[in-house]
Amino acid sequence: EPCETSRALEAFVGFHTKASGYIGPANPGYCDAASMLSKGWNKAIFPWACVGYELDDVRSHPAFARSMARPTAVLHSVMSYFRWAHIGIISSSEDIWVDTATKVADSLRSHGMPVRFVSFMENTPHGIRRTLAKVRKMKEIRAVILCMHSVLIGGSAQKLLLETAYDMQMIDGSLVFVPYDTLLYSLPYVNATYPAVKNNSKLLRAYDAMLTITIDSPQLSFYDAYREAIERGEVARTLKPQQVSPLFGTIYNSILFMAHAVHRVRESGAWMSGGNLAQHVHNLDFQGFSHRIKTSSSGAVQLNYLILDTDGSTLNLIPTYKIDMEIGMVHFLGRDIHFPQGFGPRRDAVCWFTPGVICSRGEEP
Repeated sequence: EPCETSRALEAFVGFHTKASGYIGPANPGYCDAASMLSKGWNKAIFPWACVGYELDDVRSHPAFARSMARPTAVLHSVMSYFRWAHIGIISSSEDIWVDTATKVADSLRSHGMPVRFVSFMENTPHGIRRTLAKVRKMKEIRAVILCMHSVLIGGSAQKLLLETAYDMQMIDGSLVFVPYDTLLYSLPYVNATYPAVKNNSKLLRAYDAMLTITIDSPQLSFYDAYREAIERGEVARTLKPQQVSPLFGTIYNSILFMAHAVHRVRESGAWMSGGNLAQHVHNLDFQGFSHRIKTSSSGAVQLNYLILDTDGSTLNLIPTYKIDMEIGMVHFLGRDIHFPQGFGPRRDAVCWFTPGVICSRGEEP
């Protein structure tokens, strides 16, 4: 899939005669177009990165079936729980992240969240500093969602952004940075070392202002699962687990997701059409690459997520909250978030009516 959105869509059109179903797209910028094309071709599409809630309308998108929870629904649950109403979004300059930022903003606004700021920064020191200067002027912003590759797995733009934020004294607890891409996979955190941050004292201190939300893998981390896959001969030994993006697990799960749909359609004796495949994903329960995957009676993927935090002096990623997307609840795990200087962003006197999340004006959740 080409990185430029227009070229990616062009490539997708070319797949018409080459495939009977699709895993993806990875770029949310052309999900609507890909879904409409797959509808016309009567071929199922199983994406993990698509954002917009309107894609869940079976009448308009009958061949579309998400293979994971909608990331913006997770973000909405977290922001509602902490009552951080005013959100900013920064993306790096690549097409895939610019389109991600646009779609995330549209989706959050559709849920009533006041997204105050969306910026597509230049991936240069000057461009990053200019973008952060705009954020600093907007005193009402509580959280900034970073649509770019995570620094933990080699994201150079995020590395420079965090270092610059530290230099600009924006790592003081009044603002929380939330990486978006970790919502798309299960980031290892138990005994996981990330040299890019561990060996950079400035970055380590800056990361204290980050809250990392990722898919929970309670029994087996992605790295452990990949190591076991190597031992079973399922993947090549040419790469160590730490050299592989955890997104591998998400793609693996999406393929399994489609396979279960194919099995269900075969068992039913129905025609192997795109619409039938997309509709046979209800009440699934199977072991994915490193965690279980369940779907509801409506086909919605129900995963658990964790909010990981550090203590400002080490890169030990420690779970502080669990997000149960089956019931829409955020659960405190017994360890307070360590905010720089001992306090976090101010809570807004705003509350959204989110299923399972109960809060009221002026009270702690």
